[in-house]
Amino acid sequence: MLPSFYQTCLQSQLTEAQFVTLEILVELLQKERRITIERIATLFPQPILFESRRRNIQRFLSLPQLTPQAIWFPIVKQWIKRHYSGRTPLHLVVDRTQWQNHNLIMVSLVYQKRAIPLHWMWLNKQGQSSLAEQRKVLCPVFHLLKKYRFILLGDREFHSIELAAWCVEKQVKFVFRLPKSTTIKPNDSDAFTRLDDLPQTPGITEQYLHIQVTQNRGFGKHNLVLRQKRAYRQSNSDAWYLLTNLVGAEQTLKAYSNRFSIEPLFKDYKSGGYHLEDCHADSRRFNALLVLIAIAYSLSTLQGRRIRQKQVQCYVGRVKEPKRTRNRHSNFWIGLYGRLWIEPLQLWSTLATKLMALKPQKRPFFQRGLNAISLIQSAL
Repeated sequence: MLPSFYQTCLQSQLTEAQFVTLEILVELLQKERRITIERIATLFPQPILFESRRRNIQRFLSLPQLTPQAIWFPIVKQWIKRHYSGRTPLHLVVDRTQWQNHNLIMVSLVYQKRAIPLHWMWLNKQGQSSLAEQRKVLCPVFHLLKKYRFILLGDREFHSIELAAWCVEKQVKFVFRLPKSTTIKPNDSDAFTRLDDLPQTPGITEQYLHIQVTQNRGFGKHNLVLRQKRAYRQSNSDAWYLLTNLVGAEQTLKAYSNRFSIEPLFKDYKSGGYHLEDCHADSRRFNALLVLIAIAYSLSTLQGRRIRQKQVQCYVGRVKEPKRTRNRHSNFWIGLYGRLWIEPLQLWSTLATKLMALKPQKRPFFQRGLNAISLIQSAL
């Protein structure tokens, strides 16, 4: 069941039949975790021919209103109002993932060390994105969040000084990682030098204020934060060269550390969750499927958060492991697989009850488990 604010946003854009179809498709995505039209058509609960079900789904995915701006942005607005206090700036991450013939650039919102997708664009090419494509995917997000303070984060693909200058023009805070081959001018009296030629001490943060990052004129000056971790157990890490318009070095480092939250998102979209690699739809239907995935992904994340709050996540998966400082599973994983665990118990309730009756010595544990199931159901 979709939350009330999801229903309100979706019903304003869809007819009743389209809204029910969307609800069914989201439920199928949560259950099957396979993003192929053939698979969805096979399981779609409608008593018509298979080919008719397939064409019905294709027509639905071709609806003009199944876009992030029309369907997903209103939900994101309500999401932010409910889950962000406004005391700290939002962190946005722009990144790109590529597999087979798909090349996807995405902007996401950091939420509890994970990322929630905001906007995306399918690139009709292989390789890195251009400045024009980066601006095209970012502009709707800037307009969506114009009432909020936020910091844009990007890796070495988004290091262009043109993008940084554009962010300054839009009054957007940013932190972009620079390649070590970038040349800068630390002082007006110095010559241009490569970043990896700068003096650097592992474990010590260096900051350069108002430096020229390109030999081309007209792009202004920005700040640079340099940080390299200390070597630990013979492991070396690359230095961070961070271009930013933030003033504090620690604030810059703390902000950029949130950039890595988008990597688990891509994994959850692909092999770790919805198996997006199996999808071979055309660009229009593929974009509509991504809208459905964004809805399903956010729902599982909310449900996993509620399951954790009820302290019953240990019934869904392994929570802690020896010598592991972080949780093994995210809120998304807990929410998705909590639902999957309950469904077989309901489907085979007669056999499950019979099995429990054959183990009377385990009755106290079964009773606690049944109470946990009730709490998980209330969170879904």
